[in-house]
Amino acid sequence: MTSVGAPPGRTRVRLFLCSGLLTLLSLAACRDPAAAAGTALFVTTEFEPSLNLNRLRVSATVADGTSVPTKLLPEDSSRALQSGETFRVLLDGATDGSQATVRVDGLRDDTTVVATGEATASVRDGYEVEVTVRLTASNTGTFCVDCPDGCCRDGVCTSRTFRTCGVGGDTCEICDTVRADTCTDRGTCGCGTGPSCGLNANFCSGGRCVCGLGNACGPGLACINNSCKCDPSTCNGCCEGNSCIPAPNKNQCGKGGESCKKCEKRCNPDGTCD
Repeated sequence: MTSVGAPPGRTRVRLFLCSGLLTLLSLAACRDPAAAAGTALFVTTEFEPSLNLNRLRVSATVADGTSVPTKLLPEDSSRALQSGETFRVLLDGATDGSQATVRVDGLRDDTTVVATGEATASVRDGYEVEVTVRLTASNTGTFCVDCPDGCCRDGVCTSRTFRTCGVGGDTCEICDTVRADTCTDRGTCGCGTGPSCGLNANFCSGGRCVCGLGNACGPGLACINNSCKCDPSTCNGCCEGNSCIPAPNKNQCGKGGESCKKCEKRCNPDGTCD
């Protein structure tokens, strides 16, 4: 159960997550009368599976002034959510008969809102009220429903190609012709069988990332003017020549890609010397 407290004299509002995780459970399991939740909304969500949601952003307001701070559910966002997920919004002290509105935003990759829904119900003091929130795509121009193997361009489901890369109905991406040569089956731009080239290479050639005439640069190095160099953009430690020292020490101390320096006593975690 997730609780949001309030100072004395103020209504306390809580979000209750059935069985600890946002999950589809039978009402008998999640709504045992012996463990009555009191004044609450029991929310069931419905949405298209192709939305590929992994989190819900929940907020609620009550006409008497009680409000629920925005909350992300579930805490563990590693699994794909299914239509029918349920949760409770507990409204301790809310006025009987007042109108309560719950808003649910469906998120993909924890941050991108791809669907939204709302529902309103009258509060019943001491009882939970069942409401169903139907989530619909929030922007039909950038997300396409029922488009599992393609991407969305101008509201139309489009086949996955190098110039229209994406899956699951997400907005199509045009792959960079310099750093990529394919659209992978995961809907991401890639070079050969790997991801698109990063700062350690300057182009994709023959399905592999290269820097100049050689291979891609090693850890902590950037490809600059066709050569591998230690650079603040890629080295979290310090640079000694064209080598990145990822774990600074007394003789090679520094941070953020600065030149390594030798310390008299020791190298501090922030890259300064004593």
